[in-house]
Amino acid sequence: MVCPRFALGLLARADRSGTREALIGDLLEELAHGRSRWWLCHQLVGLYWSAFAAHARHHARLTPCAVALALSVVLLGGVSITSADNVLEAWLGFYLVAGTVSLFAHMMARAQVDVRL
Repeated sequence: MVCPRFALGLLARADRSGTREALIGDLLEELAHGRSRWWLCHQLVGLYWSAFAAHARHHARLTPCAVALALSVVLLGGVSITSADNVLEAWLGFYLVAGTVSLFAHMMARAQVDVRL
């Protein structure tokens, strides 16, 4: 399969945005082995999503006011759709899961730092 010019252009743009060359090389190698266009589109979406998340993580600064405003909009939007009890129950469930995941991620990061020392 000949790689479409559009996909090659996106891969070249991804390389300029700081994506590792090895990842792009792997994509091109898989295309040479006969992967489908659907597979390529799937991989490009993943590639750009991870690049966007990395860019946002490094450049975005969330202030407490912005976070409070966003949470208020989400909660008010939820209350306009369903009852306050359902919104509170969903929010507490999300808070429990997010807090647990955050705790374990912090513990794993701390363990990796301790191993390096």
